[in-house]
Amino acid sequence: MTDIAQPTPASAPRKPQRPATLVFTQAVLLCQAFVALFATLVTWSFARNDIIDAPPGVMLGGGLALMVALGYASGQQPKRWGRILGWILQLPLLLGGLLVPMIAVLGAVFLVLWIMALRLGGKIDRERKEREQAVAS
Repeated sequence: MTDIAQPTPASAPRKPQRPATLVFTQAVLLCQAFVALFATLVTWSFARNDIIDAPPGVMLGGGLALMVALGYASGQQPKRWGRILGWILQLPLLLGGLLVPMIAVLGAVFLVLWIMALRLGGKIDRERKEREQAVAS
């Protein structure tokens, strides 16, 4: 049996870690996109059954557009304007409470998650940078 030298984990090239803020904000926006899909189905159903006074087509089209926008914003998080878009897209679910109050509750939960993703992600990224600087010196 021949011995093949296996690289040790310390000598193997490491792929750089993705920033925690990026990972957290992308996850929040993708989860929010799924919630937007289900909120769309609820409002569309309510509109079709005359529970709310809104055109069903507008509810379906607007909700699907929001879902796509949230997915797109998730992919744009590495860019500065992607974060701004993420902030702006927190509003539609909050305003959805005008049609169905529970949607505003979901919007508030995701707003808190968004803020926490930015704050905790930033804190983790700063600590990682400090640790890397300490190891380098």
